[in-house]
Amino acid sequence: MPLPPDVVLLVLLAALLHAGWNAMVKGGGDPVSDLALVWGGAALAAVPLLVVVPPPAPAAWPWLAGSVAVHAVYFGLLARSYVVGDLGHVYTVMRGTPPLMVAVAATLWLDEPLSPVGWAGILLISTGILALGFSPGAPLRATGYALATAAATACYTLLDGLGSRASGAPAGYVTWFFLLNALPPCLMALALSRGRILHHARRHWRRALGGGGASLGAYGIVLWAMAQAPIAPIAALREVSVVFAALIGTVLLKEPFGRPRIVAALLVAGGGAALRFA
Repeated sequence: MPLPPDVVLLVLLAALLHAGWNAMVKGGGDPVSDLALVWGGAALAAVPLLVVVPPPAPAAWPWLAGSVAVHAVYFGLLARSYVVGDLGHVYTVMRGTPPLMVAVAATLWLDEPLSPVGWAGILLISTGILALGFSPGAPLRATGYALATAAATACYTLLDGLGSRASGAPAGYVTWFFLLNALPPCLMALALSRGRILHHARRHWRRALGGGGASLGAYGIVLWAMAQAPIAPIAALREVSVVFAALIGTVLLKEPFGRPRIVAALLVAGGGAALRFA
């Protein structure tokens, strides 16, 4: 069945929000502190939801616990990726391989096979992203960290997709997801430099609110969509965020765009259009 138009539009909005908060982390000059601010802000935004959303069903908690563990690794890899690489390069590489990983896993283990059009869409998206990431001159070290981050992304995407379905209340799952997942980046920042993160928070509290709200909205939409439709097309469609990230990196962070990024953006956009009919 084709993805419903409202699901497609909302996932594209999530992609824009995701690219936005990642640009905040990259553009802030201190990725570790900014990750802590964004996820701490998301946790603060999630607290009021505790009184209006039901808690996840007991069956969802093992998935949630696994996701928190994987995210702890993901945050460290993500922060390191942004230290050694550009937003346009790092972000695209670490978003390029998860769609394929998730699609294979969903087909083999979740009994969610894709149509030929669906596979074509995912391949177009991944090819576009990876062509951009492995373009001539791309730093090998940054690419390595980005690929490790991609593997963690594929793992937590599957865990959260299944957890959201098992929860019986995706909004409740999202709320507890952000409350628990704020702990690893905040503890990491405090361990590295308690004084620096406190000073950073006082100076950039607006980044915490804006980035946290964007992060909460982005992943909340995706988890809701995964409860409504097959996981693999949703996971791939949200990677259209690389187009937004490339534009943000060019316009706001003054990173070069160039012909390779134009071609990659067109491939990703074509893959996103194909997924509408997957």
